[in-house]
Amino acid sequence: MVMSARDLARLLELNKKKAELEFQRDVLGMHALEELGPIISNLESLNAKAKDAGVEIVLPDQKRFEELGKDLAGFSPQDIREGLKIRDGQAYQALKDRGMIVKKHQENRFEIAKMCILMSTMENDQRKALSVAVKEGALAGNVSIGSLDEMDRKKLARFLRRCGISCAVSKEELAPALEDEEKEVRIEVSNRNVWISESSKALLEENLRRINTVNARIQLKNAERQIKVFDTEEENLFASLQREYLDLLKEQDELLKEYNGEEKRPLKNQL
Repeated sequence: MVMSARDLARLLELNKKKAELEFQRDVLGMHALEELGPIISNLESLNAKAKDAGVEIVLPDQKRFEELGKDLAGFSPQDIREGLKIRDGQAYQALKDRGMIVKKHQENRFEIAKMCILMSTMENDQRKALSVAVKEGALAGNVSIGSLDEMDRKKLARFLRRCGISCAVSKEELAPALEDEEKEVRIEVSNRNVWISESSKALLEENLRRINTVNARIQLKNAERQIKVFDTEEENLFASLQREYLDLLKEQDELLKEYNGEEKRPLKNQL
């Protein structure tokens, strides 16, 4: 069965929603059964798909996340509710710290998905060693990734850095690194986070600015067409704006070509 990065990102998103609903039910006493049912059903399907493809979910800072979960288990629902009410106390702090990790996971869900799927193609011992480092949230030393080819080693390092784990490829190993060997920045485009080289950031930002400007003019012209008939000059201007908008979208696709390619490739034991 084929497992895509989008499938796995959706699984991560549903896991988050399930945990939120269970918290509302078990701690806040809110009714969540109707919403939980479909989510659990979808999760079962996606988990089966991931298992069939041999993909295991490994989360950055998972060890700390689980430790905070154990801390919270030591508090009663009343203690947690009181902490939320006054926004203070040990229970509240543990919940807040855990929430920050969840937020990072949600923001980076596509990068985590791509990382996990690529890790699934590694030799077992190498994958296990890297999983430990990912769960710790940092590399304590060099980790062998020689079962991947050179291109996939670079991709894996890129995905890890996007998830906050500093590293660099050193021959057939991942090594801790103080600075990223490839400078990338995260930008929001059409309500999704994308990563682009630092050198291309200004080009993408200018593209987004122009798209917004042209789109606003098109919307205005559309509104005008509802109340009057355009003459030839106005129709030509409207057509020109539409062509410019399409050209800008093509320019954006080209700028994001490499990143979009990471998401679109279906995966089964191969990125």
